[in-house]
Amino acid sequence: MRFSVGCSTDRDIGSAVSSEPEWKWGIAVTGEVLLAGASVRSLAESAVAAGFRPWCCDFFGDRDLLQLLSQCGGRYLRTLNSFAELPAVLETVPQQIPLCWSGGLENAAEILEQSGSGGRRVCGATAAAVRAVRTWQNLQSWVEGTGVRFPETISSTGKVPSGDWLLKPVRSAGGAGVRRLREGDEWLRAAADAGDGTECLLQRYITGAPISMVFHAGADQLLLLGCSLQFCGWRSLGAVSGDALWCGNGGPLRLPEVLQRQAVRLALRIVQAAGLSGVFGVDFLLSAGELWLLEVNPRIPASHWIYDAGQRGLSVRLQVTGEADEADRVGDLTGFRAQFVVWYGEPTGPAGELLKSVDLPTGMRLADEPVSANFSAGVPACSVLLSAETFGAAIGQLDKAAGAETRLQEFWQQTSADLSLAMQTYQRHLPTD
Repeated sequence: MRFSVGCSTDRDIGSAVSSEPEWKWGIAVTGEVLLAGASVRSLAESAVAAGFRPWCCDFFGDRDLLQLLSQCGGRYLRTLNSFAELPAVLETVPQQIPLCWSGGLENAAEILEQSGSGGRRVCGATAAAVRAVRTWQNLQSWVEGTGVRFPETISSTGKVPSGDWLLKPVRSAGGAGVRRLREGDEWLRAAADAGDGTECLLQRYITGAPISMVFHAGADQLLLLGCSLQFCGWRSLGAVSGDALWCGNGGPLRLPEVLQRQAVRLALRIVQAAGLSGVFGVDFLLSAGELWLLEVNPRIPASHWIYDAGQRGLSVRLQVTGEADEADRVGDLTGFRAQFVVWYGEPTGPAGELLKSVDLPTGMRLADEPVSANFSAGVPACSVLLSAETFGAAIGQLDKAAGAETRLQEFWQQTSADLSLAMQTYQRHLPTD
């Protein structure tokens, strides 16, 4: 299998620094695709940019998703309460329309098997590959000889060992349910010992900078789409329920060559050992110049927007057709894009104020807008998408927003501070030689 790196994010259609979604540029429809996952708004935008008319179902039915579907002739099938409802929904969709799935379904491999049992094409990873990459013992063995490390990991049965650990549900997504067990937190450790019936594992806590990489595994080629910072547990974004809760991504980053080679070596190992195909994400922790493998997401990850901007829905195009244009793999990565996922915490918090905003500052737009403003604490409320020429310009946009808007001044200030800290942490953990 050959390896290629680099995708140009400086294209005529929907520039790399445009905050406007590409589907507004008017793109000819060449086919249809069925999208299913916890949230498919960003996937639907990429699908339309790639020339597909989407049929969609997810857990949210966001306002901007419905707006997109009404303008492109797509269909919103229904809001799911659980993935167990998906097979019945699929029965209402013509079999010739392929399924492109996203976040959450990696925890329901049996549903993926059912989805393809009637002859429908399921794009990307097979259920067998999903199970393989979601087994931590496999990850532990696959890093051998790649230069990448894997944190000490054990089953959560029995007493929690000494030291700092992460208690991680085996079936979870976006850092939900992950708890840090610090040395001395006896009541938390006792609760972890007792358990609540959820299958969990314990992973040694390591300090560092969380990053994500996105790949596409084709028939004879592995393509690196890019690398980004991963935002976890930002209090500025309302993530009060856990330090690992996913709050977005920012990039693209260019890893030092030595780290990139290690990550690619590992990705090739994963593809070959698990039989993984299509677009997939790999989450790492960069710590003291070393990459530590955290998990593999065997589907288009949420950070795909960073690499799809101006790329005619690159990730969905690759997932459905398996093909890329030469233009997708040339040129340097340009610009800086970030998705800030805002969680609903308090009624007076930033989520409510953001949803009242008519217009966001230049270079930003609101996404994943709920149809109703009635939330429960601990659920994602909306996202802010930011596009800028450089990382420094992105910080400048946040600071400018803080100076221009009194209602959300603290939100913009804290988000700017957290983004600066994330980049500083990443730079501090890069190799020194």
